[in-house]
Amino acid sequence: MIKRWMKNLKRAIIPNGLLGRFFLIILLPLVVVQFSLGLFFYNRHWETVSHRLARDIYGEIQLVTNVINTPNLSQEERNKLIKQAEHDLLLDLSWHPQAKMPLKQKRRLVDMSHDLVGEMKGLTFPYQITTSTDGQQRINIQLNNGILEVVVARKRFFTSTVWIFFLWMLLSSILWFGVALIFMKNQLRAIIRLAHAAEAFGIGKNVDYYKPEGATEVRHAGAAFLMMKNRLQRYLTERTAMLAGVSHDLRTPLTRLKLQLSMLPQDETTHAMDQDVTDMENMLNGYLTFARGDGREESKEIDLNPFMTNLVDKFKKTKHNIDLIIQNNVHVIARPSDLSRALGNLIANAGRYATYTWVKVKKQQDQVQIIIDDNGPGIPKNKRQDVFKPFVRLEESRNPATGGVGLGLTIARDILLSHGGDITLDASPQKGLRVVVTLPLYKHQK
Repeated sequence: MIKRWMKNLKRAIIPNGLLGRFFLIILLPLVVVQFSLGLFFYNRHWETVSHRLARDIYGEIQLVTNVINTPNLSQEERNKLIKQAEHDLLLDLSWHPQAKMPLKQKRRLVDMSHDLVGEMKGLTFPYQITTSTDGQQRINIQLNNGILEVVVARKRFFTSTVWIFFLWMLLSSILWFGVALIFMKNQLRAIIRLAHAAEAFGIGKNVDYYKPEGATEVRHAGAAFLMMKNRLQRYLTERTAMLAGVSHDLRTPLTRLKLQLSMLPQDETTHAMDQDVTDMENMLNGYLTFARGDGREESKEIDLNPFMTNLVDKFKKTKHNIDLIIQNNVHVIARPSDLSRALGNLIANAGRYATYTWVKVKKQQDQVQIIIDDNGPGIPKNKRQDVFKPFVRLEESRNPATGGVGLGLTIARDILLSHGGDITLDASPQKGLRVVVTLPLYKHQK
């Protein structure tokens, strides 16, 4: 359970896409470094600045008190000195002659006041510090002839450099992260083009337009893909040429055998031998058709609505009982004649063993499903995979007129796999066989 929980947590946290993972790889260290650096700088900088600001205020207050407390200083001279100090030192000063400080006064300090209290300990006169509701520090200093009240504005205790630093750090991080994101997207474009080329080649499309690009590793992967593509195409070409030669070599002795059999007296033995030769020729033709593959026709966009309608109409002309249900605007990329041949084999098989066939075409997420149901005898569950093997027939009479040579489903599946699709068999709701063909939905239709 713990392992499953950790796996689900990992899926929830870690993005699936490569861009999202790059985003996480860059963003996570960036946030950790910026946070730790900012926290360290904030503590050190704030402590240093607070101490220096408090010391400056203490020095100014010490200077003013020493001057104000000068003996034999007239009231006019004292007021003049207070106004000069307010102008030069940016302090709010007021003189209360003959006033006495209360013996006890409740203190209410802010963070900066603690630094100021620490510095004010060096003052030689009694004093009291309080904080007003607007954050101002009010300091009452008992001098010989009265009380000097000093009001220090909140801005004297704070500096904007900390917030400027954090703002600069945040904006610069966003800027450089945006630049890194642009570069990452450019690098990922090469990987995406390679994936699209591999996907197109997998469904039989021409990918001669693809050229390796991007980082060294991506170029190596692209070059390996092109080498694989060229080897597969060369293999298919050589296989086709070899089978063409085999076809020519085998047809010659089969033709001689048929000619010799036609010159012999016709009886049951010669008739059986002639049937065997015909079966061998049909099997050879079927195998060559299967092995020759599809690779010559170009893939293109196909609207399945008119395509399937024309295909079904051909079977209806042969007295085949068949119904078609199809959604509108269903498109695939395929080779028309090969797809027609594969689907035609499947519908023909249904018509061979059943009295009625139902064909349904629908979208299923990013795929197209072509479902062919019939009311025939069906195929046992344990034999549904065997029928896709070459020359495997469930009809035991081996009569080509009733069961072919055992390559219909093999050829159909081979064609559908080359288009990036597949074919599966299941029990039909009509008590027969259900054939489900899946093909990639044309991307513009997703």
